[in-house]
Amino acid sequence: MSVFGEPSEQQRRVWRVRDLVRSLAVEWFAATEVREPVGDTAITRPVLADPLAGLRAAVLSRWVAAGQVRDYALDARGAGRSWAEVASVLGFDDHDAPGVVAFEHVAERGGRTGPRWDRVWWRCASCGQRVADTGPYSSHPSEVETGHAETCARHAADVAAWAERTGWGQ
Repeated sequence: MSVFGEPSEQQRRVWRVRDLVRSLAVEWFAATEVREPVGDTAITRPVLADPLAGLRAAVLSRWVAAGQVRDYALDARGAGRSWAEVASVLGFDDHDAPGVVAFEHVAERGGRTGPRWDRVWWRCASCGQRVADTGPYSSHPSEVETGHAETCARHAADVAAWAERTGWGQ
């Protein structure tokens, strides 16, 4: 909260998501809302008469959100964002190798049994090709991303940046 007791923008977003989950419980699982007092005040807030309906809506939302995290992370890679940038959004900045942690998070099989994938695929916004990405374990772009078109401007720029950064080919 701010100094004057106003909620932060992040708090407002969290409250909005909670409201949406409660609304989904009403819409999808026939829950009914009742009002309950907030603390020892006359102010009330809406709650679900059957919390299990809210749990059903929250679990379904969690599964959908997890899929969206993966999809948007891969879309971000396709749009030219790095694994480090994806890591920052996912909250992995404090890890030793945030890009690696982000890749491994996205490459998990979403709770299914079996090992994680050793690569992920995304569509390159520059060349339109489906690219296999094995994660940020190597520094050369051609070793971690395969499938770009030979004329892909993004991949060429990544290789040129790598050559500049490493001094290779000078």
